Amino acid sequence: MKKIIYLSLITLLSISSFAQNIPFKTQKSDVFKDEFKESQIVLSEEDGNGGVLIVRSYKSSGISPNAGYYFEHYDSNLKLLKEYDFQMKHPISQKTPIVLGVFRIENKIRIIEMFYDINEKSYICMANSISAGDFILEKKELFRFTRDEIKEYGGLSLSETNYQNSNMKSLINGSFGSPEESLFSFDFSLNGKSEKNSSSGGNSKIALVVNKEKGTFSIVLNFNKKDNSDRLKIYLFDNQINKKIDRDFTKDTNDRKYLLQNIELSKDGNSIYLLCKSYPKKMSDKEKGGKYQFEITKFTQDKVEFQIFDTKEHFIGSLKTIIKDEKLICIGFYSDEYDKRYKGISYFELNPLTLELKKSKFSAFSEQFILDKYGKIKNKELKYLTFKNLLTTEKNELIFNAEESYITQTAGSYNPYGGYSGGRIYYNYDDVVSIKIDEEGKLLWSRNINKRQTGDEVDSFVSYTSTLVNTNAYYFINAGEKIKNLDDNRIEFRDTKKNKYNLNLIRINQNGDFDYEKILDDEENEVPFMVANGIKSGNSIFFLGRKGTKKQLLKVSL
Repeated sequence: MKKIIYLSLITLLSISSFAQNIPFKTQKSDVFKDEFKESQIVLSEEDGNGGVLIVRSYKSSGISPNAGYYFEHYDSNLKLLKEYDFQMKHPISQKTPIVLGVFRIENKIRIIEMFYDINEKSYICMANSISAGDFILEKKELFRFTRDEIKEYGGLSLSETNYQNSNMKSLINGSFGSPEESLFSFDFSLNGKSEKNSSSGGNSKIALVVNKEKGTFSIVLNFNKKDNSDRLKIYLFDNQINKKIDRDFTKDTNDRKYLLQNIELSKDGNSIYLLCKSYPKKMSDKEKGGKYQFEITKFTQDKVEFQIFDTKEHFIGSLKTIIKDEKLICIGFYSDEYDKRYKGISYFELNPLTLELKKSKFSAFSEQFILDKYGKIKNKELKYLTFKNLLTTEKNELIFNAEESYITQTAGSYNPYGGYSGGRIYYNYDDVVSIKIDEEGKLLWSRNINKRQTGDEVDSFVSYTSTLVNTNAYYFINAGEKIKNLDDNRIEFRDTKKNKYNLNLIRINQNGDFDYEKILDDEENEVPFMVANGIKSGNSIFFLGRKGTKKQLLKVSL
């Protein structure tokens, strides 16, 4: 029996608010073709002149399969100016090459990779720098570990790291966590090893983070030792990829376990902040709330400092570290039940110089938010929230966006001949949660855009892109044509086939009121657009569309 999956987007708004008068303008490039059918966008940025630069990773099939990165530079009129194919080729001596990150600093695209060289008997981290203007390639070694040094550190598995770090965009955001650990987790545990691979460096992880100003980047390696300690190797590089910090850091895990949740870099590029969730034995006697604490550690060239704060009577699955003006902020969702439920927003403000905890706030979701989601007031908490992005207004207010995302699987079955067929895996991308707080951490409004989408593990046609223009937040979402009226003054967008998506635009104003408008009908489109990979340039958003080998670029001006 064929299982039919329905995708719906339910925006819980008053029908009378649908004025559908959002000012916008659309512009499309010519439809073009290339050979990279299964490519994925790993970097998309404005060029500073109204145009856009897109980098896609690809793996081509055939007798001699290739892997690499395809560069496309478009002007403001969506005309293709230049293109470049960078193939990731390695001599036979370089084994298990993995890419740690792709980002842009100083008008150069940096592709940071690591591999094991059997001739050198070393693990080598290499920077491939490609100029955004003329695509000239430069290579530079960032660091290396000999095989003997790795044994001293505790082991390193590049193949496992490659599997864990498959989502490139999450890597650059500084958190590439597992669904089990919710919001921002690295799955970067400092709590010993699994028995089955402790001798081979299993559970070793590598993270790469770029600061918001794109002036520095950090690489952090976690080596799991056989004793009751874990060792971090921490690097910081400037905009010319010169090494600024090279530091060892060891955590004794005799009486606790640690989970590294987030890495953030200071604006001046001189400090690294590591946020851990730790479970000391003394917390096991705590009567209410989570039996753990958060520990933030600051690294500079010559000093290490740390600060501890707890969740009081609440539970917090994960926190996100943010550098904002002269503040160090840790923000996330909290619960009164347990870690993987969410009742509202938690906010911790620290002094970035001294790490002194200045304030903490716990704000429950508003009644309007509950009405958005359920149509009536219910004493119920959310689950499966995953951080998407953060928007900052001109008044230094924060708009915090997340999505209910999780994995489901149907049961397997046996055939009459004794064979077994495994169940099908579904990647679910459901409600959009949007929360606005002022610069003191006070909740201004919280809204919920109800939707249900099912896609692949990396499916750019589902989920959404959000951006801020003037005082309004905008959300681009694909959905079907039919709109159904529900009770409690709600509406529902129903699903259709991928090639029949309509592009919808939702607007939330500065007071938390919102409306929506369909801005592209599927009959107007030769290709569906990858709504999860929008690129902001000024007051415009660019989307790449794809159908087989057909491609097209869309520009939406707000």
